[in-house]
Amino acid sequence: MVTATASEKQQQGAATGGGFYRWLVVAILFVGYCFSAIDARVLTLMVEPIQRDLGLSDFEISLLQGFAFSLLYSMAALPIGRYVDRTKRRATLIVWGVLFWSAMTAACGFTSSFIGLFLARVGVGVGEATLSPTAYSLISDYFERRRRALAISFYAIGYPIGGGLALLIGGWLLARFTKTGGVTLPWLGSFEPWQMVFLCVAAPGLLVAAAMMTIREPARQELAAGLPVQSSLREGFDYISERWALFGSLIGSLSLIALLAIGTALWFPTFLIRSYGMSPAEVGMSYGMIMLTCGTVGTLSGGWLAGRLMQGGRADANMRVVLIATLLKGVPLIVAPLMPTAFWSLTMMAIGTLIGQASQGVMLTAIQDVTPNQLRGQVTAISLLCVNLVGMGLGASVIAAITDFGFGDQAALGYSIAIAGAVVLPLIVALLLVALPHYRRAIESIAR
Repeated sequence: MVTATASEKQQQGAATGGGFYRWLVVAILFVGYCFSAIDARVLTLMVEPIQRDLGLSDFEISLLQGFAFSLLYSMAALPIGRYVDRTKRRATLIVWGVLFWSAMTAACGFTSSFIGLFLARVGVGVGEATLSPTAYSLISDYFERRRRALAISFYAIGYPIGGGLALLIGGWLLARFTKTGGVTLPWLGSFEPWQMVFLCVAAPGLLVAAAMMTIREPARQELAAGLPVQSSLREGFDYISERWALFGSLIGSLSLIALLAIGTALWFPTFLIRSYGMSPAEVGMSYGMIMLTCGTVGTLSGGWLAGRLMQGGRADANMRVVLIATLLKGVPLIVAPLMPTAFWSLTMMAIGTLIGQASQGVMLTAIQDVTPNQLRGQVTAISLLCVNLVGMGLGASVIAAITDFGFGDQAALGYSIAIAGAVVLPLIVALLLVALPHYRRAIESIAR
């Protein structure tokens, strides 16, 4: 049960006051999330030239897109989560993380082998592991529960916006550098077009890190009685294991949502190129705009709807939004890669993205709401460990494995995306239905 002393309540009021500054903090974190998504996702548009230059299969590309990125991202998140729960300088951690992942993104542009690219992608994952556990912890201390879903949703739209910008900017840069046949830089040598794209998207990291340095440390809210102010990693695991039905279904459904969303997003641009003969620039413009517009509107709508339902007395508002979005997005996501034309395929994907992204921010808000402050960084890190191992690590590889080992034909990529959706979506719905009653009881217990 969460308790607060009079002093802590006074601090809470201070933290949740000053509306402009706390939203400025969210905006800065949102920008960081945008650039993390750009650096992580820009590779998706460059699959064909990288495969051609390095002689890689779809499965090897999937390792670069998913497994390499998630490998140490997931492992690093655990000590990072513990640090977040203990430190009084949370923003400083993000500053160093931004600088590191930007340097590793640039390293992707200097490598010309699978092993080098794999290791650089691992480094990108390690740097980006600093961002979300810290961001969720900071936002949860700046906002009370009824406004938290919208604030976290605003932060969360950074990923679809960044993913869209990765396609738009990446497509434009790739087309420009392809026309020139690459670039030769003084003292550094010659670079292929895809290598130059990595170097360009890494450059803004210095500005993002500088912006992170302006974030002030908020007072910690919603401290739980019976837990030390600085809890250990073991206490985080114990807290989850004691509530295994709640967190198992929450983290399990979140992991499968990530598996389907990330796997589809990583392979859909390549599907459009292979199946409809679209150029990377065309894919970047069309699919990038879908990610930008539908992802943004969907994510913010989910946070707004959860807040409205909560004001109407629905304590389980966050979980209701996730369940509804999952049920409604199923058909358009499954049929999108089966459409006869690129127009209808993109239209279905737009509908599925608009609906599906409604769960983006509220799902992680739901986990924050049933976790005491002393453990939020660690529980978020444990959640992200599972999400990234399953979602980022397996999402791209599952679809690639169906294509390579199931069909044995790269032209069957669309069927692989559809099969993944048809299998995974019912599992997500089942886990959400299991989670709902446990989530309601947890919220009621905290509210007492």
